[in-house]
Amino acid sequence: MFLPPDMSSVKHFRKELKGTLEGNGFSADNIMHIELAADEALTNAVAANVSCHCDETIICRWRIDSSKFTLYILDYGSGLSEEGSLPDTDKELLRSNQSQCFSTFLDHIKNHQSKKPDTLPYNGSGQKHKNMGKGLKIINAMMDSVKVMFHGEGMVDEAPAGFKVMGSIIALEYDRSKHL
Repeated sequence: MFLPPDMSSVKHFRKELKGTLEGNGFSADNIMHIELAADEALTNAVAANVSCHCDETIICRWRIDSSKFTLYILDYGSGLSEEGSLPDTDKELLRSNQSQCFSTFLDHIKNHQSKKPDTLPYNGSGQKHKNMGKGLKIINAMMDSVKVMFHGEGMVDEAPAGFKVMGSIIALEYDRSKHL
């Protein structure tokens, strides 16, 4: 999919993604995890483009191979940061005690969101968006694998050294066979 750097594209993206996942036998719970992570990744891509005053199209591609879903999102921002380390209570967020960990995780997100919201475009006009800054933590909690790469000057690399970063590529993987 080719999407404008506008938050209204998230709705269209989610609809297409959900239809594909349902058509390939993913459960409602699997779809919820994938959608949340994908929404956050696309929001990060929109925010990255906006922060660099770039109106380049965001490219989203996914593939499904048996039980494994892989999503790639390419943007033209300056790249993603690690957003600091996770507090001890966030480690292995949804991997062990799901209800307790998810509750703690949501408390951290709500606390973060109570701070000043940033502005992102929605249908071409600036709208306050309070979900800024926890995207990678949410994505890492929902997906089996998250890989951030950077592109620029005809190169793609995990750790850009010596070339100008023109944007990032995030690769997300989810294997439904691990989440039965």
